[in-house]
Amino acid sequence: MSDISHPQHFSGSTSTNKNTSTEIVLWKYDNPYANYKHDPERIFLINGYTLQIYQKLNDIISITQNTGNIVWDGAYILSKFIIDHLLNDFTFRENVHDIKATAPRNSVQKKIRFLELGSGCGLVGLSAWILGGYVVCSELPGEEFEHTKLNIESNVQLILHQQEERFKSEFNPKNESELNIRLRKDDITAYPLNWEELPQDSPYSSPFDIILASEILYLPHLHKSLVKIIKYFSHSISDNFKDKKEKRKTLVLGIYKDRGLGEPAFFDIANKFGKMKVIWINNNWIIKEFNNYFQEYKMFWLIPFE
Repeated sequence: MSDISHPQHFSGSTSTNKNTSTEIVLWKYDNPYANYKHDPERIFLINGYTLQIYQKLNDIISITQNTGNIVWDGAYILSKFIIDHLLNDFTFRENVHDIKATAPRNSVQKKIRFLELGSGCGLVGLSAWILGGYVVCSELPGEEFEHTKLNIESNVQLILHQQEERFKSEFNPKNESELNIRLRKDDITAYPLNWEELPQDSPYSSPFDIILASEILYLPHLHKSLVKIIKYFSHSISDNFKDKKEKRKTLVLGIYKDRGLGEPAFFDIANKFGKMKVIWINNNWIIKEFNNYFQEYKMFWLIPFE
């Protein structure tokens, strides 16, 4: 997966001198020649599909308001992990071994069931859908939810059109396995969700297999509410351990950067109140421009224990 909102086909001199010859500058997410992070629309290339993600830039964005109006770097990294690494991840294969991402058409119950918390612009949820999952993208009711819904609906329409064109032009034996992942409109939806209010009548009664958490740990006063929401939408731990043959676990897949706002405290709360242990994901695959000595992105699994 690549973010193509930062094209860098930057040419130098056309002189025959090697030091000044025309060169193609290697692609970087953080383009030193043009910054597209604050454009009203950002373009991403996800598994061959072009996404147009809308950002709301007219509102003031701070740590306590409108954080879902823009695409954060963590969302890009998590999306890349989902597309490029999830299905081969050891923790995933050990705990979600009975789920197939490439389920037969009209067999939604066999797909990986994703719930994204704090979807914001929707990039992560859309990536999980493109992988072949059933995805619910949740966001705080109100303008935040409407922004998420806009991005989901507009990009689903855009991607389905691209899929049809791909089916027409690319069907051959080499691409047959890829084309078996037929994306459907009904396999992704937006859902208004307030973490501080457990749903009384949720339309999603079946538990989810993976709950996605991209950069949502920066408000410590919401950590307990976040754990409660995770448990509400998870497979029952007691049922998991009673029936070893049919055990189903809900895993949390997340990413955060320690900005000094108390983010690490979440894991103690998840362990104590949620009976979930953390497994850190090796971040050696993350491109260096996202990590430095001062602020490093950390990816994790949360797995329930008895």
